[in-house]
Amino acid sequence: MNAPHPLMAPSSGDALAFADIAHEPARHFRLALHGVIAQLISQCTGGDLHAAFEAQPFLADYHDELTARVGVERPAPAAWAAALARWEAASPRPLPLLSLQQAGIDRLALELLLAAGLGEEDPRFGDAFETAQGERRPTFALLQSWWRVDAGGEERAEAVRAALLRLIRTGLLHVHNPDAVRLEWQLSVPHAIWDALRGDPPDVAWLDYVPHAQLPSLCDYIAPPALGARIEALPALLDARRPSTLIVRGPGGNGRGTLLGGIAQRLGRSLLAARASVLDSATQWVQFGIIAELLEAMPVLRCELALGETRVLPALAHASAPLGVATGRQGSWSAVDARTVLTLELPLPGGHERHRHWRAAAPTQSDASLAALATGSRLGSGHIRRVATAAAGYASLATRSAIAPEDVQLATRALQAARLETLAARLPSQGGLAELAVDATTRDELDALLARCRHREALAVAGPRLAHGNAGVRALFAGGSGTGKTLAARLLAGELGKDLYRVDLAATVNKFLGETEKNLDRALAAAEELDVVLLLDEGDALMANRTEVGSSNDRYANLETNFLLQRIETFEGILIVTSNAADRIDKAFTRRMDVVIPFRPPDEWRRYDILKLHLGDADIDDAWLQDMACRCALSGGQLRNIVGHARLLALQDSGALRTAHMHASLSREYRKTGAACPLRLPDVERPAGAR
Repeated sequence: MNAPHPLMAPSSGDALAFADIAHEPARHFRLALHGVIAQLISQCTGGDLHAAFEAQPFLADYHDELTARVGVERPAPAAWAAALARWEAASPRPLPLLSLQQAGIDRLALELLLAAGLGEEDPRFGDAFETAQGERRPTFALLQSWWRVDAGGEERAEAVRAALLRLIRTGLLHVHNPDAVRLEWQLSVPHAIWDALRGDPPDVAWLDYVPHAQLPSLCDYIAPPALGARIEALPALLDARRPSTLIVRGPGGNGRGTLLGGIAQRLGRSLLAARASVLDSATQWVQFGIIAELLEAMPVLRCELALGETRVLPALAHASAPLGVATGRQGSWSAVDARTVLTLELPLPGGHERHRHWRAAAPTQSDASLAALATGSRLGSGHIRRVATAAAGYASLATRSAIAPEDVQLATRALQAARLETLAARLPSQGGLAELAVDATTRDELDALLARCRHREALAVAGPRLAHGNAGVRALFAGGSGTGKTLAARLLAGELGKDLYRVDLAATVNKFLGETEKNLDRALAAAEELDVVLLLDEGDALMANRTEVGSSNDRYANLETNFLLQRIETFEGILIVTSNAADRIDKAFTRRMDVVIPFRPPDEWRRYDILKLHLGDADIDDAWLQDMACRCALSGGQLRNIVGHARLLALQDSGALRTAHMHASLSREYRKTGAACPLRLPDVERPAGAR
């Protein structure tokens, strides 16, 4: 490299050199970049502009632009820097590049960063960077050589070396050949950083950018009065002069991101949201803060923690805006620095707030329709907005103008798939409890459970000391196999107009410590957020009595039981637990159940009712059917199996279902248990030779 060209003093006319340029971040970037180009021209010309322009003709265009701006024949970097400093001082608004300098990336480091990225802006600079090996990126040695002398002629090679190493260490410069000797390192700027330097949103998978103009207004955020007053006070508390963090907790799809977007809008900033993976990369975390500062955005971290998980927020050194964290109810957060940490809990909206959300999402619906929708589904604010659009589409397909509850159920189902179907299976839930044949005591308890489910929010508000403000409903269906417990759960969900999901124990129970609790917590959290009925079938497998600790296995089993006890107590959805052996369930679980409903084997009258329900209009001898109900002490599940197999026999005979088919199916059911059928086929149904 030739010796540096002597620096020229700026002319007296450069004070107004940039007077016509608006004080905008993108304009600032261009001016700073041209200052770097002035330094490059100063170094590579070696005092012979003509020879330099012959070798690199495109530099002549930049030289002419620089000369026209600062009004000197040979625009030295100092002349451009002086004009730029005066332009920056006159700016009526903060400039992101200056904010970065205040946050620790000094002007020298910034110049080196811009120099390394010149090829991103104009690929012709690759010719100036090209090495003997044909690489068109600047090397560590090249940048150190070009910037080794400052504007005053002072040697600063060590400072340049330190700045380059700092940029590499923080991830602002990427080394393409780290195995080479340091001076031969080929450097480039990550695309996300370069885009942000230019004022453009980054195009990377782990960042999402929302410009200020597209953010919601905090004034429009729907919240109950007490919570709304706290929210209005937040922007003033999140003073950018004091590093601060706002942690917004709550269920997913409940407006956490909307609230943080409204705060960013109130602070006059855009929003830059990072995914949880940014915490696992120190380089990405630094880039996150720098990009947020360059785009004048409020950085927001979206991260859901598992039960018992703890995460530490590193210092976001280069970001002056407050850090927002959108997270769930589980886990804990801490910060390594002394920033102020504020936490805000967002509960699911009440009926009045849901009505307002439905009004905003579906303004063409009638008040009566909106009231029914708000009462029928206990969804988060974000889910309401998403469901409303899809529900309107389902209503249109059915040639209806009003959204019906079944439209909301179908629209909500699309949200459920990703959250629940890996841990639970959806069961059919059509019909109502009137289709269930049970004794009077069980019927009364089921009716009480139905009423509790329908009025659970009002009950939680009216009796907070009793319900602790918890709108959850927990019911235990206890009884032998085939007594109708699962069927009752399906019919209850159908009566409520909700989907029923049965927890898949094979997918939930895990041999690794703590994984079963995490899986159960995910299933319960999803059921709360999506307002479905969750069925824990054969619950005694998870709710067994705690034992004396004699081994590590006993201790871990008790830990699972203790977790489930606590989580069920705080559950805010509708949970139904079934058990064939209620005596094996820990008594602590029974105390936490709002309703315990016994399911007994059906008596004669119930068996007859069950048979008639399953047979429908089939022409079966009624006297024989009554005799079967009286003499065959079978469960409801067995009676269902008998009618199902009898229908199969009728299909094989290509005829109607007859008493003979029922008798054959009944005999088969008794053979399965090793017993003899107590009934004979009526004489009228026997073949003539067998009478």
